[in-house]
Amino acid sequence: MFVTCVYQPERALCRTPSGPAETPVMADCQPLACPNAALIPANRQALADHLADLDNTLADGDRLAPYVRHRLEEQRRETAAFLTRHTPEPTP
Repeated sequence: MFVTCVYQPERALCRTPSGPAETPVMADCQPLACPNAALIPANRQALADHLADLDNTLADGDRLAPYVRHRLEEQRRETAAFLTRHTPEPTP
């Protein structure tokens, strides 16, 4: 995904409690849910661009297999929710 990790083992979702704390398990990375994700403006823009790509793909979704459409819709919901949670409030 488009997120920088500031790996802190006690908060990491990418390691098992019995696994070594020094090393994240990249195959288990959950960037949209992990508190170790550091979202910088470039990451936010990349996610916003990805969300737009998902919207475009889903708009032409009649050609998508049902499972693929379902997974893309799921990914779109998760990405949109993440961006909503991590968008700063405008200052008056």
